Amino acid sequence: MNRIAVMITMHFDHSKGNFEELRQREMAHIMSWKEQGLMDSFFIKSERDGAMIIFQNVQMEEVIKKVEALPFFPFMEEVKYLSFEKGF
Repeated sequence: MNRIAVMITMHFDHSKGNFEELRQREMAHIMSWKEQGLMDSFFIKSERDGAMIIFQNVQMEEVIKKVEALPFFPFMEEVKYLSFEKGF
């Protein structure tokens, strides 16, 4: 089973958007991925400046499209995509 971990570091500029409104829209995307069985796990960094999303059974190209469609994407300083095969 393949997994793709997306490591995100963010910097939100409050002058360029309403954080709470964008957060609600972002979470709607993430919850839909969970409901569709595309997302294995979602973690928020302790510092609250980023997240890790683990996708399952999705190709890299599709993961990139999904992440780039997120409302917070313009505020992401760094996005790393790591592909894994689940051992057990």
